Amino acid sequence: MDKGLTVYNAIMAQSEAWKDVLLANLPFDFKQPILCVGSGTSFYLSSVIAHLGAQVGVRIRSLPTQGLILEPQQTLQSVESVMVISRSGTTSEGLWAAELARRHGKTVLGVTCDGKAPLASAVDQVWAFPSAHDHSVVMTRSFTAMLLAFERVLAEKVVPESSDMLRNMVSYAPDYILHSKEVIEKLVQASPRRLYILGAGARYGIALEGALKSLEMANENAYAFGPLEFRHGPWGSVSDDDLIVVLGQTVYARHERQIVQDLAQRTSRLLVIAHESWFDQAPGIPGHRLVLPGKGDDLWMGPLAVIPLQWIGWHWAVNTGGNPDAPRDLTAVVDLNYGF
Repeated sequence: MDKGLTVYNAIMAQSEAWKDVLLANLPFDFKQPILCVGSGTSFYLSSVIAHLGAQVGVRIRSLPTQGLILEPQQTLQSVESVMVISRSGTTSEGLWAAELARRHGKTVLGVTCDGKAPLASAVDQVWAFPSAHDHSVVMTRSFTAMLLAFERVLAEKVVPESSDMLRNMVSYAPDYILHSKEVIEKLVQASPRRLYILGAGARYGIALEGALKSLEMANENAYAFGPLEFRHGPWGSVSDDDLIVVLGQTVYARHERQIVQDLAQRTSRLLVIAHESWFDQAPGIPGHRLVLPGKGDDLWMGPLAVIPLQWIGWHWAVNTGGNPDAPRDLTAVVDLNYGF
């Protein structure tokens, strides 16, 4: 296996980076409301974080970094602190956002996988996770590690009973990563015409990230929708050539089960990724399944939920002759030269 080896290893080794996250010093004493910004995958990560924060009473909202850059006055007038997420710590938009936020007197946290990058010196505090760096164009391990970092902090600050669940999730990860690889390898052995990923709440950002992995690695058609929103338009285009992934959450299971039942009438290429409790409520649910391991609120299981989506992008690329390590027309860092 020559093509895609770097991304393959990053996906496989995620739990090692997660162990470091659990041990890291992560100061979090920022005034609320908090604005969390990122570009591309980092924006999808900020979307998940904002929803998690809302669920536990922390006032965090999410925007693409461009929102802060293009409309700084309007964007910053109602926030006290800003989090800037940038894996490389050198992405132009991230650096501009940090500078603009500080110009407006905001406290800024930088979240990166390179503690020596320019972002680290452009912010008031920094979280750095060097062991989570993917060393590739495509973000995989860095996404899940940075998500786990925010989950750890939110759990410790607001929901301490969830801390044990997060530690257990790290211990389950190696077996789950391997099992999900085996399931996905069979499911995408024949390349789909399109990939649709459905997720609500904290899983919507995960769905967006999963679609992006296939767009980046395989250059194929991949889309993300909310489960109920999928009935408004995209529904009409579904055929048995399409692969549909539903990112289930137990709290939404009553609605999601009906969508899955309906989808099974349109395609046999259907995968539900959810906690055991989701399936307990629907023992006869059609399609393939991947069960998220462990006990506790599946709200926190985003780092596990995204892994099969990473495997879809990787296998789809390899099966169609692509190279996940060298996606077409993409670079690891976006460096823009027109300033703000």
